[in-house]
Amino acid sequence: MKTKQAIDDLEAGDVLEVVATDSGSMSDIQGWAEGTDGVTLLEQVTDADQYIHYVEKTAE
Repeated sequence: MKTKQAIDDLEAGDVLEVVATDSGSMSDIQGWAEGTDGVTLLEQVTDADQYIHYVEKTAE
């Protein structure tokens, strides 16, 4: 998953913006964040046909 790879490259405290066009990403990203140590889902936004997720890396 590209999101996990991108998070791995960040420092603790950094926030990753993930933009998707699949509505299923809303539940996918939420479930991934809840089941993954060291990340927190900060916000999810729907904008027209895009689904935007803000994920913070909380630990190394």
